[in-house]
Amino acid sequence: MIRRLRCFLVFFLVLDLCAVLYLAYRYLDRIPNQLYTMVGEQGEVELPYGMSMGESVEVLQVTNQAGGFSMVSEQTGDYRIPVKLFGVLPVKQVDVKVLEKMKLAPSGEPIGIYVATKGLLVLDTAEIQGNDGLTYAPGENILKSGDYILKWDRNTISTIDGLDEEIQKTADKKVPVLIRRNGEEVEIALKPIRATDNKYKIGAWVREDTQGIGTLTYVTEKGEFGTLGHGITDADTGNLLDLKGGELYHTKILGVVRGASGEPGELQGYINMVAQNQIGEIRKNTSLGVFGKMEENAVDEFAGQFVPVGMKQEIKKGEAHIYIKLNGDTKKYSIEIEKININSRNNKSMVIHITDPRLLSATGGIVQGMSGSPILQNGKIIGAVTHVLVDDPTRGYGIFIENMLAQ
Repeated sequence: MIRRLRCFLVFFLVLDLCAVLYLAYRYLDRIPNQLYTMVGEQGEVELPYGMSMGESVEVLQVTNQAGGFSMVSEQTGDYRIPVKLFGVLPVKQVDVKVLEKMKLAPSGEPIGIYVATKGLLVLDTAEIQGNDGLTYAPGENILKSGDYILKWDRNTISTIDGLDEEIQKTADKKVPVLIRRNGEEVEIALKPIRATDNKYKIGAWVREDTQGIGTLTYVTEKGEFGTLGHGITDADTGNLLDLKGGELYHTKILGVVRGASGEPGELQGYINMVAQNQIGEIRKNTSLGVFGKMEENAVDEFAGQFVPVGMKQEIKKGEAHIYIKLNGDTKKYSIEIEKININSRNNKSMVIHITDPRLLSATGGIVQGMSGSPILQNGKIIGAVTHVLVDDPTRGYGIFIENMLAQ
């Protein structure tokens, strides 16, 4: 009986310990791991009960106050400040980065996006019917989905037509092929097979470019832009595209397919990719957005009024707005910020809910093509729309604007 009682006590002790550790983790998760602020601006940060910041460091002045602390610096730099429980026990370190003061012009303009990959992206391998009546799979177990073909027989490859031309020159000889796999260059060997149409093939589906519609998030005072709030990925593999380059173009929205539960809607538009319609150059594709430089003559047309930047510690649950141009005019639509993940480093930092009846009537909520729509609260740009919740198109995710600016 005593032994059984001890087992029960140990079980409940372990259970209590697990509960305490879980609550401690959730408690500490409310303390930011990293903070951004701007030169000369006093940032106010909330902390859980019993927590306070350590002393000021270098030129970063930190002042504890009820429910949190404030910080201000007159110089840029990177700093680390300890968080203490009841002012005594160190529990966490917070990294603080002080940036030059800046303003951004939120846009909300739909844009056409065209990108070309750095090499040819391999989507999949396939079987080939040879002209001898046999079935071959020359690329199987050699090429993998997500590989990039860079060179064929020492010759640089940049287009599908160029690859086909080199394959025909090769005929049925085995040649070295340089590929990039998981960020590393690897040399493999491939031997084309003569197919029933008498053309030589390697049994691989490849892609050299892609295009689509998004929404421009912001333009800086230097004419640089950020858009989408997530990366451009391949529709078939889901991999982030390794880009050789790309452009932004004027686009014309022709219609809207309204979103419904389980059926994401979309902005339907037309991109006329001619030189006079180009408005910007894409220079970087990351998981947190697409970035580049606007054409000088397009800045005024696509940039709105410059506003301050709101860091994540300034964001509050409740009313906010998004900007998007649907029917010729860029309009401000009401949303509700329902959840904030203070330590998010990805593109799902906030859960947002579309509440504006005008936007709900027009789109049903968040639809494909709205990625990048700027989010504003209290006169500051704080983020961008990134994803829709498929089961509820009135809700979706937003990214902190500071996560985009850090790229």
